[in-house]
Amino acid sequence: MIEDERRRVYEQTAIREVTGDVIRPGGLALTDRALALCRLPAGARVLDVGCGPGATVEHLIARHRLAAFGLDASELLLQSGKVRNMALPLIQAQGECLPVRDESLDAVLAECSLSLVMNIDQALAEFRRALKPGGSLVVSDVYARNPGGMAALRHLPFESCVRGAMLRDEVVDRLRAHDFEITVWQDHSDALKQFAAQLIWAHGSLAQFWCRATSSANSVDIQQAIAQSKPGYFLLVANKIRSWTLASARYGGRSHDFSRASRQI
Repeated sequence: MIEDERRRVYEQTAIREVTGDVIRPGGLALTDRALALCRLPAGARVLDVGCGPGATVEHLIARHRLAAFGLDASELLLQSGKVRNMALPLIQAQGECLPVRDESLDAVLAECSLSLVMNIDQALAEFRRALKPGGSLVVSDVYARNPGGMAALRHLPFESCVRGAMLRDEVVDRLRAHDFEITVWQDHSDALKQFAAQLIWAHGSLAQFWCRATSSANSVDIQQAIAQSKPGYFLLVANKIRSWTLASARYGGRSHDFSRASRQI
C-alpha cells in the first residue's frame, strides 16, 4: 500500500492481478508492433523507461535478442521483477535523469510511462541525450481527445497514465521541440477499451475497480473526469534528428555529473 497522499494506481493489486506484470493497454503485442516498425538489429541497446517489474525487458532479451535494460522509480515493482528473475537488468531511477552516457542507446521505450514523469520536457531532453543520432523513441500512452476535459484529469488525486494524459497536439509539439521526428502515429484506442473490459470483468464494474485502486477519491467523480476527457491510446515512433533547438538546450543536452562513473551504463 502507498503511504503518501497520492496513490500510484499502477502499484496496486487491483490492477496488477488483472494485467500481470505488463501493466498497460496493448501488452507485449503492442511492443512487438513497435519493434517491427523500428527494425532494430539483434544486440541493439534498448532502455525501457518505466519498466515496472521488467516483463518487457525480459521479453526484449529473450524474444528479440536485444541488449535491453529497464529503469523505474517504483521500488515495489522492481523488487517484484527481481523476485521473478534475479538476473533482470533493472535500475531504480527517474526518467528525467537517466544513468547512461550520451548517445549510447539505439532505442528508448516509454510505454504508458511518459504521462507519469514529473517533468516531461526534462525526460524528453534526457531521451534525446542518451539516444544515438537516428535512434528510435517509442511511446505508447493514454491521450485525451477533448481539451475541455483536461483540467478535471489533472485534479485526480492519484498517479496514473490517465491523470497525466496529454492532447495529441501537445505530444507532437513537445517531441518536435526536443528534435524528434515522428515517423509513425497510430491510434490504438481499442486496446484501451479492451483494458477497461478486463478491469470490469475482474471487478464487476469500473466503479468497483476505482474503489479498490484508490483510497481518497470518489469513483463516480473519477469516472466522470475520465469520460469527459474522451481518452484514447496511441503508439508513436520517433527518431532523434541532428539539429539542436533552444528548447532542447534549455532542458538539458549534456551528460549528468554522476558521483561515480560506474553509475553510467
